[in-house]
Amino acid sequence: MAFFVSLAERFLMTTTDLSWNGNYSAPQQLISSAQNVGTAWADLGSEYQLGGAKSCAVYLNVDINLSVNARIRFLAKHASAHADEFVMPIKTISSSTVAIEDEYLEFTDDADQKVILGVELDGCVMYGQWQVQVGTVGGTAAQIDDAWMVSAI
Repeated sequence: MAFFVSLAERFLMTTTDLSWNGNYSAPQQLISSAQNVGTAWADLGSEYQLGGAKSCAVYLNVDINLSVNARIRFLAKHASAHADEFVMPIKTISSSTVAIEDEYLEFTDDADQKVILGVELDGCVMYGQWQVQVGTVGGTAAQIDDAWMVSAI
């Protein structure tokens, strides 16, 4: 029975060595300079080849400036550069509930922040695209100062 890994052992492996299973991508920079964010959905960098990854995460440096309610969503594609884009649900877990938001995550704390957001892909998404927008553009538009993405198989 030595091949079974306890939950505690798995936690220790994943928190002390992120490559314990050896199946994650190198970080990919999504934008090379700060990107202003408006009220219409805009691509955050190029589409990303996922090749059936189980999950992906984006590392964001959000500069809210005078805008309100920065938002981000993840779109799935079955083929590169295809016009069909499918909004992926973003799952969040509280003490007893798993909630699924089918549209986007919104930063209701209108302050500059650095955050990592993950999406479960279940090995079914071949290409993906992150998009951003704000609810209201202030006197100075919000910006994504930096964005990186990783995926895990």
